[in-house]
Amino acid sequence: MDNLFLLLFLASFVCLIIGLIKPTVFSRFIKGEITRKKIGLIFGIATVAFFVIFGITTDTNKQTQSNTNEKVAEQKTEPKQLSPEEQEKKAEAEAAAKKIADEERAKKEAEEKALQEALSKPHFGDGNHIVGTDIQPGTYRTRKASSGCYYSRLSGFGGSLGEIISNENTDAPAVITIAATDKGFKSTRCGTWTQDLSAITSDQTTFGDGIFIIGTYIQAGTYKSSGSDSCYYSRLRGFSGSLGDIISNENTDSSAVVTIASSDKGFKSTRCGTWTKLK
Repeated sequence: MDNLFLLLFLASFVCLIIGLIKPTVFSRFIKGEITRKKIGLIFGIATVAFFVIFGITTDTNKQTQSNTNEKVAEQKTEPKQLSPEEQEKKAEAEAAAKKIADEERAKKEAEEKALQEALSKPHFGDGNHIVGTDIQPGTYRTRKASSGCYYSRLSGFGGSLGEIISNENTDAPAVITIAATDKGFKSTRCGTWTQDLSAITSDQTTFGDGIFIIGTYIQAGTYKSSGSDSCYYSRLRGFSGSLGDIISNENTDSSAVVTIASSDKGFKSTRCGTWTKLK
């Protein structure tokens, strides 16, 4: 429609120009005397009329298109009505996501609380420490696994093997009792040692590698390992790291079964996989 009015407008304008130049061209269509004034009046009014009609039509089309676009936008932004089944599934998904977020937040808060409690107890980091001056005798533990951890109790600082009372290499959490008679303690890549001996396990009937305190970290009872090459485990009567603290021990490349007595002080596991208490 816009194109038609534009064509008529152009035709009228052309006729106006022609009529002003040579009025006699339209003598057969117009009665009476043909003058430039008469031609200009006729085609001038027609040109203006088509121009006005074209403008009105264009504005109307634009408004119609604008209204159409607004309706389409409203339809796009209007939320989809969910069926009862879809609403139920959505609610379940939101609840599950909230539960996971709550669990993650609770876990982080628990870890932060445990760290603050550990730091509130006597603690120290890596290095060579003088017993009685830098650190006090007692039982300490690392609460997190640390790759390549090495520690040793020392009878002196000469650096000789004969001054090593006991030592250990481990990637798992460790427990050590430093005696009052020890001269020093060396720690490398072990992180923080603390006298916070509270549980580091979430389940007292399932655990992996590390040194564990019976009754605090794990329950007494009979356990079976998932099995792994070069597995070593031992029941302990203490945490000095000396051979005298070993009640029994075993090396195996397969699944193992061990009964931990309630009188045992600790249990050590290295490369044994997961231990699970038998029912």
